[in-house]
Amino acid sequence: MSLSIARVAAITLTAILASGCVSKSSLPAITQTNDAATVTIYRSDELQGSLTDVYIGWDDEYFISLAPQQHTQLLVNPGYKTFKIRAHADWSNELALDLTPQQEICLIAEVNPQNVVELNWVVSGYRLRQLPCESLTL
Repeated sequence: MSLSIARVAAITLTAILASGCVSKSSLPAITQTNDAATVTIYRSDELQGSLTDVYIGWDDEYFISLAPQQHTQLLVNPGYKTFKIRAHADWSNELALDLTPQQEICLIAEVNPQNVVELNWVVSGYRLRQLPCESLTL
């Protein structure tokens, strides 16, 4: 069933008003640099959502933003982290990871395929997915 333009506009406006703005915080200090986990995050280059940055963080704060085809590498204190991703007019999605000392993990930030298809072009939703680091070409 097709959504009308008015319905898509109403849903979009509601999403924008409900989600508010995203603000970035400073990265948390690394307490033990020898034990820090290395987290590489790559942003895919899908056409959907290509006009907006995504914001990524953990423990209820956002620390970085990525445009399409950008990547970053972060040192993160070991322990249980709930990574979050969202855009300005998006609900956050989460990926829970238990980081061990000196662990290297790779994540990809991509458009969430479970989003409402037609609404996805206006308000893209994102997800984080863990991949083997060897599969990423930076």
